Amino acid sequence: MKAYGFSLLEALLALAVAATVSAIALPTFAEFVARQQATAAVNQLVGAIRTARHAAVTGRQNIALCAAEHGSCLGRNQWHRGAMIFADRNADGARQLAEPVIATLPPLPDGARISWRSFRNRAYLLFRGSGMTDWQNGTFTYCPANNDLRVAKAVIINAQGRLAKSGDANADGVDEDARGRPLRC
Repeated sequence: MKAYGFSLLEALLALAVAATVSAIALPTFAEFVARQQATAAVNQLVGAIRTARHAAVTGRQNIALCAAEHGSCLGRNQWHRGAMIFADRNADGARQLAEPVIATLPPLPDGARISWRSFRNRAYLLFRGSGMTDWQNGTFTYCPANNDLRVAKAVIINAQGRLAKSGDANADGVDEDARGRPLRC
């Protein structure tokens, strides 16, 4: 009768090969997951910006996008806690009870954050009925929890309300802002 199975030496060798492959693959997989989270967050933000602009144009009214939680706008750079699109009848960037909410965005994963820097230094983005911003060209910057600049992304908005995603023009692994400077977290 012939015995089937692995010897101890064969089992240890297989375990060593599996550990080596895992050590190489896990960091790459973690980076892949971080890039997917960044892409999802940026795409969700782009969708919200487009929704706000579309609502402003079709309704011929002021529409605001602000960092929000529980139906109230939050202060500057609180975008990681969620966001809200609403009809801003008095164009003050703060939702009143009579101003309807059009859509909301969920919070970001723990540690990730989005910052908004714009001309006129407001904590919100306002679209007029023409589809233009209220002279608020600026940049939303996504930073992952570990501040890895290779994963950071930006959404750049001009005063006409058009947007563009950041890219890596010089192929150094880090996206650049509208002026060609590397993103910072």
